[in-house]
Amino acid sequence: MTGILSRFAASGVLMVWGIVLSYFYLSNRIASYLHPAFHIYTAISGGVLLLLSLALLLTIPSESGKHGLSNIGIFPLLLLTIPLLAATKLSPSNFGATAVLNRGMVDNIADLPGFSPPLDPALPNADGSVKEGTMMDPSLYLKKNADGYIVAEAVDLLYAAGEPTMREDFENKQVEVTGQFLPALTGNPHGDRFNLTRLFVMCCAADARPVAISVQSQPATDLPKMTWVKVRGKATFPVEGGRHMPVIVAESVTETDAPEESFLY
Repeated sequence: MTGILSRFAASGVLMVWGIVLSYFYLSNRIASYLHPAFHIYTAISGGVLLLLSLALLLTIPSESGKHGLSNIGIFPLLLLTIPLLAATKLSPSNFGATAVLNRGMVDNIADLPGFSPPLDPALPNADGSVKEGTMMDPSLYLKKNADGYIVAEAVDLLYAAGEPTMREDFENKQVEVTGQFLPALTGNPHGDRFNLTRLFVMCCAADARPVAISVQSQPATDLPKMTWVKVRGKATFPVEGGRHMPVIVAESVTETDAPEESFLY
């Protein structure tokens, strides 16, 4: 390739990458792939690549027909752009049931990446009382909707199952939890349970882990896999398999729109 043609080709590659990154950020598709803390870096990267593309176009080579990029062939340039454009067009913006099942359900908070056991509570005073201010007021983290249901996430109930103090805040209380429907293949002896799942992400979609809690409903719920549902019911924590397990005894299971943030962080 001549220096001039090579300049345009290299600038085009940078422009394609810059446009794709900017598109993912501006369209909020990036939310399906990356933790919110890293979204701004995607936008910055897209802008920098676009500026570099423009700068390359405006730079005049020192010698006509010669340039440091003159040895770049057309195949490497295509290799840098075609897979990116194909992935942008064809890649799904959500996980299917097969992908979720293949990653394995997390139903024990200790198996969740980044989990650290809670600190031991303060020792009681001589009279058995706890020093004022050592226990967090549940109202600070238990938010209720207009109907009085505690609005919780699946991961909140997993934490509660493993932490007695937090379990007391939820047990036998009315809760509202949103997630995706999957049939319960295990731990469902009466056929009246399903898994309410959400994907928990530490960094990006590559490390996403499905978090699952059980929902007991009568009559049994039958929906297409990965349907978004809103469950209202009573939070319970029966001992199953030697440990407390979160089980919502459902009052209602209704289809709902996917939340703006499909992942939990």
